[in-house]
Amino acid sequence: QKGLRIISRAMLRRGKILRLRSLPVLALVAGIYGAAFALGQFWSVKVRPSPVSRAVVKTAETAETSTASAESDALQPSERYIASNRFSVREGADAAFEQRWAQRKSSLLTLPGFRWFSLMRRVPDDSVNFGDDYSYISFTIWETKKDFNFWRKGPAFKEAHGGGGILDFLGMIMSSFMTSKGPPKPFFWEGVLPVTSSQSKERLQSGPGGRPEADGQTMLDPEVFVQTIRFKVADGREQDFEKFWSEHGEALKAESGFRFSQLLRRDQVPDDDSNYLGVTVWDDRDAYDKASVDTSSAGDLLERPAMKVLYEGKLVLESELGP
Repeated sequence: QKGLRIISRAMLRRGKILRLRSLPVLALVAGIYGAAFALGQFWSVKVRPSPVSRAVVKTAETAETSTASAESDALQPSERYIASNRFSVREGADAAFEQRWAQRKSSLLTLPGFRWFSLMRRVPDDSVNFGDDYSYISFTIWETKKDFNFWRKGPAFKEAHGGGGILDFLGMIMSSFMTSKGPPKPFFWEGVLPVTSSQSKERLQSGPGGRPEADGQTMLDPEVFVQTIRFKVADGREQDFEKFWSEHGEALKAESGFRFSQLLRRDQVPDDDSNYLGVTVWDDRDAYDKASVDTSSAGDLLERPAMKVLYEGKLVLESELGP
């Protein structure tokens, strides 16, 4: 951002900006600043103290009086860390947006702690008020938050966001400006209670950069189908809710076409009124439609009814360890 400000001041001193005073150029400059801000936000986003940390502190404080009681109050330990971005893609630009991801550089499989990635396109549904226009999300599962931070602060992050040169960065910004309405919005989660299918599944290996034939005219075929459920769990009912999910999640193992599920617990102050997210991944839409287990009916544990949001998972990349 500092570099962009220096360039802008230099152009003003030379009078060149006068010849570029048009709405498209101003919009592009705004897009560059917006994207630079988004990258800075992804880099330095403030996360709230995790519920697990609070539970551990609570346990320590009460250990002298009632160890058994303290342990019963603890939430489920974090077993994964999920970093995601939400994108508002311009109307008619879906295929071009997917092409950017299908052809971008990525070294995810070489990074410690990487488990699973997908670019997800939200299934349109006129009967649902989503409360936002984020039509795509990127979804990455890491073993730990430390692994995520290692990627975020290392060269692989720079590689995934335009490379090392200013021309690469500007090319990425211009491509983003043509397909997206604004900068992405990051959100972060602790993954608890992971459940995987009892059946052997083919390892999916396309991932970012894995579909160089994408032409920007035709959308990519989905590789998996994803159900997410947004939950607003009532204060003080988190432990009961996690127990509810644990009991229902285990029942998914025997479902035909089921791949894996996780319950995600927010690791930042929510900006969409959801503090938990249930994620269940299926082979395809048909397997999801035939499923008999319902993990959304949590009753009085919620402050408002749960909201199901469905996605087509594309460019899926799985590590040898799986999600």
